[in-house]
Amino acid sequence: MDPAKLISDCIKASIVEHAGPIQRFRKTLPVDKLGALGFSISFKTPSDFSGTPSEAMQLLAVSTDRDVVLIVDEAQHSLETEAGLDAMFALKAARDAVNQGQSGRHLYLIMTGSHRDKLAALVYDQKSPFFGAQVRDFPPLGREYSIAIADRINRNLAEHLHIGVDEIDRAFDILGRKPEMLLDCLRALVLAEGIGAEALAAIVTRKKAEVEAARRAEIMSLTKLQQALLRMLAADGQAFSPFAAASRDRLKSANGGRAPAQGAIQQALDVLRSKGFIWRPGYGAYALENAEIAGALMET
Repeated sequence: MDPAKLISDCIKASIVEHAGPIQRFRKTLPVDKLGALGFSISFKTPSDFSGTPSEAMQLLAVSTDRDVVLIVDEAQHSLETEAGLDAMFALKAARDAVNQGQSGRHLYLIMTGSHRDKLAALVYDQKSPFFGAQVRDFPPLGREYSIAIADRINRNLAEHLHIGVDEIDRAFDILGRKPEMLLDCLRALVLAEGIGAEALAAIVTRKKAEVEAARRAEIMSLTKLQQALLRMLAADGQAFSPFAAASRDRLKSANGGRAPAQGAIQQALDVLRSKGFIWRPGYGAYALENAEIAGALMET
């Protein structure tokens, strides 16, 4: 589903959820329109509301007399569609309208994501919806997670087969603190002939090696031009400009000694996108799909 629709549906659901305060607030107004708040909308019931995100947020803040917090998870996906990007700019406008209004209430926007570089595309230049904001790293899941997983696993195992927290935490560390990979290994452990710390360590080692080998094989299957563009992107980061004359000169060795045509470069970038190596946070901008690709490039 398009991120813009998800955000819109969430806002509409919140309007309906707070129908009581909104209806009581409407009764204090001489007319059905809320023009006194700096915007003008007309509706009979909260379910009839069809205003903009900015108007909806102002209505929630004023009618409930509370601050409003909107959390958007995996917010970087909003950049993949024009509607999603428009939704981000609409939320920024809503934040400014509420925070600068006379209600004394505030709108707090929290954008989270599993990819730091992708999330940074929301803030890194003047064309970004939240230019000037900062991206902060959440701490990775720590030992508490390993304790919870150990308790969950050992609850279903005989006592002599229990796996210690230290062993699970060590495996978690080897897998880059990625819970989905750890859970995959634990599911494999249940189906393995032997269950215990040694068996888990073997499965984790094999899993990591398989993932890394598969990634290297995928890179090696690319054409020389595709690989060169991928390496250039990893080296240049946000300064990546594949169609510039200087960049085309750097690509000569991967194109038989000749600077590749812009069409060939675009075609190679499209292939990299379709294979999940890169993504496009905006028109003309590109970024690596994940940080592990950069590490794999150093090993190939």
